Amino acid sequence: MSRIFKLLTMALLLAGCGSDNVGVELCGLNYTNKHIADFSVNGYSGASIYANGGGGSFVCCVLVPHRWNKDLTVTVTWSYDEKNPGPPKERVVRVPEYSEGDIGFFAVHFYPDDTVKVLVTTKTNQYPGYPYPRPGNAG
Repeated sequence: MSRIFKLLTMALLLAGCGSDNVGVELCGLNYTNKHIADFSVNGYSGASIYANGGGGSFVCCVLVPHRWNKDLTVTVTWSYDEKNPGPPKERVVRVPEYSEGDIGFFAVHFYPDDTVKVLVTTKTNQYPGYPYPRPGNAG
C-alpha cells in the first residue's frame, strides 16, 4: 500500500512541473528609516529588513509566471517592529514587464511614503541603471 502512495505522490509532484509559474527567490529592500519585522508577497514570507537595509537576504520562494502579462499584480503585506507599532500595511502592486531572461529573483522595494515597487530581475540595486535605486542614489 505504501508503494502505491509513493507512486501517487511522485505523480502529483511531476504534474506540477508543467506549471506556467516558476518559483524565484524573494528579496526585500527597505528604503525607510524603520525596521520591517516581516513582509510577504501573495502570502509567501520574506525576511525581516533593517532600516535602510536589505538586498542581501534571499528567501525561497514566490511564484511568478514564465510569461509576464499586463494584468499581473501582487499583494505585498508588511509590518514594522515594536518601535513602530501599528496594523500591518498592504498594497496591491503592478508587476512591471519582464522577459524570461529577467527571471532571477523577485525584489520588493519599500519607500518612506509607504509606496511599494516590485521587480522581477537578475540584477541587484547596486547595478548601474537599476530602475529602483535607493533614494539619493539615483543617476
